[in-house]
Amino acid sequence: MCVATLAMTSCSLLQSASSSNSVAQASGKACGTAVQGLYSSYKSTGKMDLTAGNNLTNALALATAYSELQQHKEDTAYRNAFTTGLIASSAGLITAANATSFVDKLINSVGLSNVSVDKMAQTASTVATIVTLLNTLKQ
Repeated sequence: MCVATLAMTSCSLLQSASSSNSVAQASGKACGTAVQGLYSSYKSTGKMDLTAGNNLTNALALATAYSELQQHKEDTAYRNAFTTGLIASSAGLITAANATSFVDKLINSVGLSNVSVDKMAQTASTVATIVTLLNTLKQ
């Protein structure tokens, strides 16, 4: 009976970890897509215009990914799954070579924690944070 209980508990933990990893990977994919969109806009205009609809949507997606990553920043499995999703969806902008550095910079960013639909404005802090992140990706 003890063995059966242990087996069920182990399966439950593996299922929970797998579920957490798929959530992390989805968050990473959303982040990668947002970063790619923001980078493309920033590269073409040379500025970050958060009044543009696409940029606003992407900034909100980036802030959401930041918030989710903050909640799991000590969870190595979550960070690895997030990074996998990030690399997969950034259209080659974020690679295995620069992903860890980018994720570290994202976790340590300031100015993204206060981004929300009702608060979204072109603040110096938010724009500076996004530009700093995007500048790490200049090719």
